[in-house]
Amino acid sequence: MLALAGAPAMLATTAAGQATADILVVSRTRLLNDTKHARALLEAEKRLTAEIQARIDATKRALAAEEQELARLRSTLPRDEFETRTAAFDRRVRRERREAQRQAAVLQTVFRAERVELQETLAAVLEQIRAERGASVILNEEQAMAADPAIDITDEVIARFDKTVPPPDIPDLQTILSRASESEEEGGGSGAR
Repeated sequence: MLALAGAPAMLATTAAGQATADILVVSRTRLLNDTKHARALLEAEKRLTAEIQARIDATKRALAAEEQELARLRSTLPRDEFETRTAAFDRRVRRERREAQRQAAVLQTVFRAERVELQETLAAVLEQIRAERGASVILNEEQAMAADPAIDITDEVIARFDKTVPPPDIPDLQTILSRASESEEEGGGSGAR
């Protein structure tokens, strides 16, 4: 049983057989990892990150081939032409690096916003259950030194969240990047959605 400031949590039972208490506990870690929404978010993030990495790898291979070609042409091209091509190549390398960094930042921004939305929606579900149970507070289980398993509502929260909240609608990478570019053009800054 959980004890705060020497006052034990008092357990009772609702008509549905659920434990009621002034204090409930929940595993925040499980909520942020085990809901269908959270799993779909993580899978989309992995998939899109891998897609960006594949693009970066393809660009690196193309740049390496171009660099080898420049090295091969060094002895055959006039100096001015070689320097012009080398300068253009250097500009392309910098441009590609900036674009890769921009894409990664856009993706981070999108998923940061999605995680904030997930947490806000979870907070609403937690509040709904807290009110239904007549509890005063819900604590993260990691904050409790000891707790009666009867006051752990993690599974209930996950089940209700999965039943009421649809999985995130994460568009494909090209759509995300296009929206970000449009947002940047409209606002003169960087945006992800």
